Amino acid sequence: MFMKYEGITMKGDEHNVRFLLEKPGERQLIVIGVNPSKATAEKPDATMTRVMQFAERNGFDGFVMLNLYPQRSTSPDGLHKALDEKLHRENLEVIVEVLAGREAPVVLLAFGNVINARPYLKACLRDIVAVMSPRHPQWKQIGKPTVAGNPRHPSRAAYGTFADFDMGQYLGK
Repeated sequence: MFMKYEGITMKGDEHNVRFLLEKPGERQLIVIGVNPSKATAEKPDATMTRVMQFAERNGFDGFVMLNLYPQRSTSPDGLHKALDEKLHRENLEVIVEVLAGREAPVVLLAFGNVINARPYLKACLRDIVAVMSPRHPQWKQIGKPTVAGNPRHPSRAAYGTFADFDMGQYLGK
């Protein structure tokens, strides 16, 4: 029986931005995707369905879905051509709120090669890592990285256990 999509909290709106989707639990998986698509508090999309299945298969009963960039877009090509600094700062503030009181959270990186769609997305990741670092996150990925060296997107990965991810090495590229 897979995790049910109920009791979900969403910060953002239905059309333009989403900062987080959260399902409460005793053991929450924090997930960082690339950009929010169609999922709302009432209805998951394909990515959220996969995230829930990965979470449950790895011993989690809840999740917090975050993103590198909070602009809603069904395609990476629809993302802003340039970084909206205000949106980015708001995203970082939500991430800091999520991490309050958590020590060594498990953080699944789930953005795939889409991180290369806009030059600013890797800079967003660097800022996210900087605000998360004081909490000593345990960086994880699904299986092995893509050929380009990025952690796999949940829709492009086989079910399995999470593997450690070397964030320092990754950002040193």
